[in-house]
Amino acid sequence: MGQRLYEDGKPSLSGVDAAIVDDVSAEEPWSLVERFAELERVSGSEDERAAAAYVTDRLEQFGVDHELFEPSLYLSTPGEASVETDDGWTAASAKTVAFSASDTVSGELVYVENDDEMDSIEAMLSVSLAGLPADLSGKVVMSESIIPISAISELADRGAEAFVGIHPHEREPHEGIVTPVWGGAPPYDERERIPDLLVANVSESDGRELREKAAAGAEVTVSAETTTEWQTAPLVVARIPGESAPDVDEFVLAHGHIDSWHEGVTDNATGDATLLELARVLQSHREELRRDVWVAWWPGHSTGRYAGSTWFTDEFAHDLAERCVAHVNVDSPGVADATEYDERVKWMAAVHDVAAETIGDVSGKATREFRPARAGDYSFNNLGIPGMSLQSSIPESVREERGYHPVGGSGGHADAWHLTTDTIEKADPEVLERDTEVYTLATARLSRVARPADPVRAIDRLASAAAEYDAASGFDLRPVIDELDALREATTAFLDDADGYPDAADRLVKRLTRLQFVTEGPFEQDPAESRAPLPRLAPAERLPDLDGDDERFLELQLRRARNEVVAELRRLRRSL
Repeated sequence: MGQRLYEDGKPSLSGVDAAIVDDVSAEEPWSLVERFAELERVSGSEDERAAAAYVTDRLEQFGVDHELFEPSLYLSTPGEASVETDDGWTAASAKTVAFSASDTVSGELVYVENDDEMDSIEAMLSVSLAGLPADLSGKVVMSESIIPISAISELADRGAEAFVGIHPHEREPHEGIVTPVWGGAPPYDERERIPDLLVANVSESDGRELREKAAAGAEVTVSAETTTEWQTAPLVVARIPGESAPDVDEFVLAHGHIDSWHEGVTDNATGDATLLELARVLQSHREELRRDVWVAWWPGHSTGRYAGSTWFTDEFAHDLAERCVAHVNVDSPGVADATEYDERVKWMAAVHDVAAETIGDVSGKATREFRPARAGDYSFNNLGIPGMSLQSSIPESVREERGYHPVGGSGGHADAWHLTTDTIEKADPEVLERDTEVYTLATARLSRVARPADPVRAIDRLASAAAEYDAASGFDLRPVIDELDALREATTAFLDDADGYPDAADRLVKRLTRLQFVTEGPFEQDPAESRAPLPRLAPAERLPDLDGDDERFLELQLRRARNEVVAELRRLRRSL
């Protein structure tokens, strides 16, 4: 390996931290990776059940208390797809996506250029439709994008026959899912949110051919087969008791998805291995744990838009709301050459100290805080539970040398993420051991520390966002900023006088997390679409671009949102 896993040799920890990290093995996790590399763990399949059986068997061997659930999930499994032009040319690489319409349609092929530089995963999930006519009946729209979720809904509303996405991968497009409905199944009153549009994706080389044919006025026929139905799938939850403080009725949740696209070694067999080793090690250190640790393996991540973790959130809503202090999302550790923690790590402000300090203490590597996107199995945002994902990354220089494009996981490995090529040689047992040390110690520290989350840091993040919106929009957000200042002062005084992690501090963190990340209620799920910081006030940034009635309407919306946020902050301050 060309770059070091540990910056200056393996750092020296002490006490319980050292014992926990020293107990992490390389052999046990890699044995799981080798077994899972033989399986195609599509949710609802026999191979996924075999994977869950492997996990439960090993938990049994380790003496870890666990339970196997069989939830019924609303899943969409992609089948065959084709894209054929009227001159007989056929795309060699066509794939459809989960929750595409299952149909055959024809229409005029219309190419719309993606204005964004394709230099981030966010840019690759969006397409501007500004240059297209309002009525897209009889049109098949094509653009460079992995899956533009918001644009898909608009295309369906405007009558488009289908969308064809051109992926930057030369040989095959990445697998994906098109619905914005978090958890796959919408509430009855929101069932129209499932998009009704046929979607197919093609490789970069096929995309070049299609662009030329679109310029020549080609007609195209697009077919896709998807199976969208309720399916049962295995969901494993292990529970490790924290025995050092019997009166503490709190827990930390470590979790990751057990299903995959194809073999899915780096996404997420390696994460499943980390979770299993984490459970083994912390079971042997339960006498040093203050809080319980729950460890979960989710189905339905890939074909159900995080359906497994969403089911769990609904099923255990009150346990999570009242007792879970933080969560750790384990996805794509152990990728070959993923030596750094400088790009793909994500955590919420309240858990910054545990996240950043653990990476430094274990690896000696520099890191920095990135805000979690509305993605992954962050199914706990509406409940306000602060979370972290400490995914390591292939260095940018290495990715550039290899010609990789941005991807959503696999440590940045563009020839692995959501592809048939996510096979065992894309993982590395030494990287997996190092990443497992980080995740295991971070989870243990969240269990052991007196205060697992810091509400003051969460307040500071909200204040920063409010100040930015105030400066950018000209809309007066001073009342919000003043209330945040007052809440910060009251919170600091409260924590100075408090012992441990009082219930009021936990409730405060959760309400601040909700203000920072969601707009819907605590027992609902925001859509799987981007959410700006302090999202109820984020539309203020659009105000300078509007005039007339639109400007007045947005000002009205913002006044009401400001009143709501100020009232919430005052309630929080009085609760202390």
